[in-house]
Amino acid sequence: MAALQRIVQSSGGSGYGSSRAADVAVPDQFPAGLRVLVVDDDITCLRILEQMLRRCLYNVTTCSQAAVALDILRERKGCFDVVLSDVHMPDMDGFKLLEHIGLEMDLPVIMMSADGRVSAVMRGIRHGACDYLIKPIREEELKNIWQHVVRKRWNENKEHENSGSLEETDHHKRGSDEIEYASSVNEGTEGTFKAQRKRISAKEEDDGELESDDPSTTKKPRVVWSVELHQQFVSAVNQLGIDSMFLTFSSF
Repeated sequence: MAALQRIVQSSGGSGYGSSRAADVAVPDQFPAGLRVLVVDDDITCLRILEQMLRRCLYNVTTCSQAAVALDILRERKGCFDVVLSDVHMPDMDGFKLLEHIGLEMDLPVIMMSADGRVSAVMRGIRHGACDYLIKPIREEELKNIWQHVVRKRWNENKEHENSGSLEETDHHKRGSDEIEYASSVNEGTEGTFKAQRKRISAKEEDDGELESDDPSTTKKPRVVWSVELHQQFVSAVNQLGIDSMFLTFSSF
């Protein structure tokens, strides 16, 4: 029994063992004091279930109308650990009650019915029932309903742990993405800077080539020997004489 108590505590469970004054005094150990709400329009069946559940040392609340049971659950949220509900009731279908409980309270719900067809059982499971008990219900079956409470608490605890690990993973991933983005920005900036340096170097080379085109540093074009130049040369020779021209060319 102590081991079961440790299981519930590790799963976040608390509040078990809070029985009413009319209940039999029980030790404050799980599953004793499990808070059970039983819903059935058959008063005889309701009384029989209540007696069996009390012999299991559970804290029992009974209700013969599904709509009233839903109001009780809404008014006393957190005061019940598990719900046992009949399927066929006149004021509200048991599956509809199961749907409301799943959306508003998220409590484990066990469906009960004399209809043991596979289709009926599967309908209850599809609607979110954690178990489907076929009437007449044996006391041994009721002794084990605490397992659904423990299983649900354990699953909720695991989901909480998984969500925490996912958040941590997402945080690390966002940090890595930011680092990669900063690195890509730096690389892009460096590449842009290199491209700008390359364009500046190319412009400087072009400017150097333009400066080297200064007319003072270029070679003079070759003289083309024309008829006019030949006539001027012959006239100069006649005026100076052949001997003088020979001495002039010899001095070069």
